[in-house]
Amino acid sequence: MKKLIFLLLLCITCMLQAQNVIDNPKFKFRSGSIYNITRIECTPDATRLHIHVIFRPHWWVMLGKSTYLEDADTGEKYYLTGSEGFELNKEVYTPDSGTLDFVLLFPPLPETTKEIHFLDDDEGDESHTFYISLEKKDAKASLFDKVSGNWMGMNDYYEWAFGIYDSLAVMDSRFYQYETIRQKGKSVLLTLKDDWGDKVELELTPQKNGLCRIKKDKEPALLYSRDAGSMKAMQVEENESPVFHRDSVCLQGYIAGYDQKLGFTNGLIYVSNDLTREDYPMVVTLQPNGRFECKFEINYPMVSSVVFNNDWIPFYIEPGQTVTMYVDWEAVMARSRARDYYYPLHNVHYMGSTAYIGKALKYVDDLFVFRYEDFSKMQKELTPAQFIERCEPMFRRWSEQADSLVAANRYVGRAARLVRNTARISQGYKMFDFVMDRSYLAQENKDNEVLKVKEDSAYYGFLRQMPLNDSLIVADKNFSGFINRLEYMNLARALGDTTTVERGKVPYKYPQKSILTYLKKHGVVLTPEQEKMRKISEEKAGQTVIREISELIEETKIWEELTEKYKDLFEAYQKENESVDGVSASIDENQKAEDEKIMRINHFFESQKKKSEQLDSIVGYAPLVSQIIVLRGLLFDLEQLDRESARSLLDKEKQLISHPFMFAEAERLYTQAFPLQNDSTYALPEGPATEIFRNIIKAHAGKTLFVDFWATFCGPCRGGIERTAGLRQQYKDHPEFQFIYITSDRESPEKTYNEYVEKNLKGEACYRIPQADYNYLRQLFQFNGIPHYEWIEKDGTVLRNSPGAYDLENYLKKRFGNKD
Repeated sequence: MKKLIFLLLLCITCMLQAQNVIDNPKFKFRSGSIYNITRIECTPDATRLHIHVIFRPHWWVMLGKSTYLEDADTGEKYYLTGSEGFELNKEVYTPDSGTLDFVLLFPPLPETTKEIHFLDDDEGDESHTFYISLEKKDAKASLFDKVSGNWMGMNDYYEWAFGIYDSLAVMDSRFYQYETIRQKGKSVLLTLKDDWGDKVELELTPQKNGLCRIKKDKEPALLYSRDAGSMKAMQVEENESPVFHRDSVCLQGYIAGYDQKLGFTNGLIYVSNDLTREDYPMVVTLQPNGRFECKFEINYPMVSSVVFNNDWIPFYIEPGQTVTMYVDWEAVMARSRARDYYYPLHNVHYMGSTAYIGKALKYVDDLFVFRYEDFSKMQKELTPAQFIERCEPMFRRWSEQADSLVAANRYVGRAARLVRNTARISQGYKMFDFVMDRSYLAQENKDNEVLKVKEDSAYYGFLRQMPLNDSLIVADKNFSGFINRLEYMNLARALGDTTTVERGKVPYKYPQKSILTYLKKHGVVLTPEQEKMRKISEEKAGQTVIREISELIEETKIWEELTEKYKDLFEAYQKENESVDGVSASIDENQKAEDEKIMRINHFFESQKKKSEQLDSIVGYAPLVSQIIVLRGLLFDLEQLDRESARSLLDKEKQLISHPFMFAEAERLYTQAFPLQNDSTYALPEGPATEIFRNIIKAHAGKTLFVDFWATFCGPCRGGIERTAGLRQQYKDHPEFQFIYITSDRESPEKTYNEYVEKNLKGEACYRIPQADYNYLRQLFQFNGIPHYEWIEKDGTVLRNSPGAYDLENYLKKRFGNKD
């Protein structure tokens, strides 16, 4: 019996010696956290990976023939051979827990293999784990490991004070490189040097209770904690700087767990000026060690997000400031795998003078949640009055939570205003959204009686609770959507009037002899609309009547088209009128043109004035947002006028825009619409973005270029491409002109891209470039949406007002004539 036991123990020992088992193996970085490797068993017969899936319940995962291991040193690939507890090449759905456990089988690995990658060609970025160690974990962590990570001050706020990482260190919103790392007893001594050559000495001593005593230069040593703490009581001084002022800002930070193998090498920030409707992307440079930076200008405090790999990470910044961020990529991936927009993003820290505001706003962002699926259901099942009744307790709770947060943390000044505004604007945004789509939904669901019920004036009572006179409203993350809805709300219904709001009217005198009748007598075939105008002109010849300004503006467009098409007949008409009336018809035409200009100016001004006055009547006072609404519509109005008329309109707008900064913005918009030099083109600025673009177009030197930025997923992009197929054929091989099509590898997947180009763009100059390069081009030409078009002249300059796909044919004819 003893001999049998001895042989059994010997057999077990031999088996253990024949396999290498690594529990929870170390890895350097990964692109997703759905597939978690909990154990690796290396035997002479197979390599067994124990996988623990964490995903959204009842969503599927799939692994199969495209899954493999790769030797990190040699690049040798070992493809999946089998599985235990998991069916390969099939959609396997997660249970209620959202977790699955199974084993994947791969060929045996050479004994020399020290690190592997877990990869899948079909599953995409979320399934890759890099540099998985096949070595046993070290039994004891080094002293540097014990002091590395984030350290928070032990005050009421637990402010992020130090970041100690493998490749760099962060403190005082500055980045440092390690010049020396030494151990002195139970302490680590670091000599750090920043980008300007300044040096700092740190002494870090880990404590048994998990804290760390840190001494900076000759300052007293203090205790720091890894715990970011909860929202704790603090007193913040009031920031007296004005809300509106233009200044540069810098957002910088560090991504823990980043490597270029993750598939992205830069990021984006969507910078917006909601006062003027201007928005554009800015590229965030990202170094191989995870350090990132972006500098840009803003006009007021901004709540925004930095976007890496389509993951949005929030921040708050004010003009003239630098904000430093710490981003844990594992936390970002946890939110991504949840497939839930509202999933909280953990382990993000801020450093800077307003870091406490960034932390507070991130905290409240998790409180005021109105899930889309719940909201969408209410839109279809509740009347406006029922929606108010159902949501009033939730909206009241939001306001109470905001007040409690302000009181508990003793916030004053901007922090208090921003937290309270977040609750209110979140409410107002949803109130607008509820009624915004009801007409469309009613058309889609014609039998739904609920959708036929319109809101009444009482519904808009919530506007009197909105912070419409608080300048900090512009910083709220929902302000852009809120102000857009406010601009286009049903003012008549909100005022209790179900009739259409009247537009401005002016006196108008019909001529004694109709030019349209003259054209018809000379063989011009009039359209039904023009014939209707002719009959009215005949009936009311010589009479002065009151007419809608908008109608006159629309008629002006018709006159411009007729004048261009029948120039000779118009000149003949003028000469005949000169001989009959004894006066210059050209003078009459000039006067008519001047009258039309005045009507246009008055129309734009009166429309904005009426909208502003109606909003004032609804809320009971003249709020600041009334001026913002006027300013937001100004650029469009200015671009419909000539320089002189636009100047006259701007002078009248002073009655509506009294805030000094906003009127300065109005003046800037005028200068933008009518530059002093009146140049039709501009030169691209020197920099990496221009170099990328020049490298693309250099093969087409000596030609003017129509550049189309597009993507396979974009319906309007495809529509524009397909509508211009005949035009491309007409100008094919033109000696002076070329079509160029640019998209990115992320927005246009390779297979879909190749299929579309083969069918619709075969033979054209098409470029599918890396997303990082495409981001630079978006910044260069300042566009967020696509399709986006640019016209490049032969000398490389850019046309300020590029034609679009809809008017390209006429533009080409004017530039190059018809090409047979």
